[in-house]
Amino acid sequence: MLIEVRIGPGKRKLTESILQVNRLSGTPVEKMHRVPHISLYGSFSADYRQVERVKEVLQSVGRNYSSLPYLIDGFRWINGRQGRVIYFNIIPSPGFKKFRQELAQRLLRIVPETRPFDKEEDFLYHSTLAYKLDSREFERIWFYVCSDRPPETKFSAHADAEERYMRYFYLPLHALRVTFLNDQSKILCEYDFLQQRLLTRSESLSSDEWGRTLKLFRIAGGIEGARPGGGRTPPYVISDLHLDHANIIEYCARPFLSSKVDEMNGVLVDNWNTTVGTGEIYFLGDLSLGKDSKPAGHWLGKLRGKKHLIRGRHDADIRDAREYEVVKSGRYTFLLAHDPGRLPVDWNGWVVHGHKHNNDMKNYPFINGDRKTINVCPELVNYRPVSLDFLSSLKLSSIRRMDTIDSIPLMR
Repeated sequence: MLIEVRIGPGKRKLTESILQVNRLSGTPVEKMHRVPHISLYGSFSADYRQVERVKEVLQSVGRNYSSLPYLIDGFRWINGRQGRVIYFNIIPSPGFKKFRQELAQRLLRIVPETRPFDKEEDFLYHSTLAYKLDSREFERIWFYVCSDRPPETKFSAHADAEERYMRYFYLPLHALRVTFLNDQSKILCEYDFLQQRLLTRSESLSSDEWGRTLKLFRIAGGIEGARPGGGRTPPYVISDLHLDHANIIEYCARPFLSSKVDEMNGVLVDNWNTTVGTGEIYFLGDLSLGKDSKPAGHWLGKLRGKKHLIRGRHDADIRDAREYEVVKSGRYTFLLAHDPGRLPVDWNGWVVHGHKHNNDMKNYPFINGDRKTINVCPELVNYRPVSLDFLSSLKLSSIRRMDTIDSIPLMR
């Protein structure tokens, strides 16, 4: 039996990385970890009475937490009992660490026969990529995932170097549930931090219940329903709404069900309208996408404010969109463009951009002070427009990096 965190929003991104490594390296599929998760306690054996007590502990400890934030920061490796193990490096928040420590202390009284590392304070938080690797298998995989080799040194002889390069995996996430698995790795139950209750196996597997959890998470995080406070003035900026685009939910770990794209559309439109009102807003491209997506005119008619449109990769049906804008706010002058890698003019100042989403956050977080870039894709600005007034108030020249609009900046 095992207690683990199943990756919720973000699972698709980890799974795609695992499949990409498998394709590039040719590693036997049985050595790839195809279901990403974070183990918290176990494996262990338990009889019926112990199982019921474990459930009670999950509920008792879990009710003190609203979610467990953590960061996936690159790849690491260790020597395992049957070969080397390569894993996604998990950096838990203080609350995550406290939860696991409390859980382990309580479970050790009930099911003490477990793995030795469950009893250690220096617990290895990880999600396995590949395991049981011999030296040649390890070297092949590490070639693709190590972060200290730029594409030009890895694939200088290949025209498709950029496409084949494994980007540094860097992604902030939240654990929304903790899972209790039986000896056959089947779900017995889950504790849901947002619903604050223990879910049965059928509830754990229900998409309706998962949708309820995601909605509560959005409300708790201010993604849905919250009204912006005063003190900020137009113009606003945001990029890459990708309305009607169901796949963007999985690709960018958006906290919605991919089967309910209308729910995502509704939240994004409401956030825009309640934030912008009748003010000015610069939209930096990629309004909608998908074979069944409604035309741009439909969405522009629903979005309030005086709109200045900058063309993205998927805006062929938008007329009068510009390639860039230069806007002054406070003591800063910003170049507004869609793709920071393809600027239409030479520019040495601050660039406000979209395009990157949360797919390359090591290089393009919300604020990268070294590159002088500000990423205003929805995933990094809490799914609502941000004012240039707010950006200029952040003392940008003093910030080294800031992952998301809600995170604490790393100062110089």
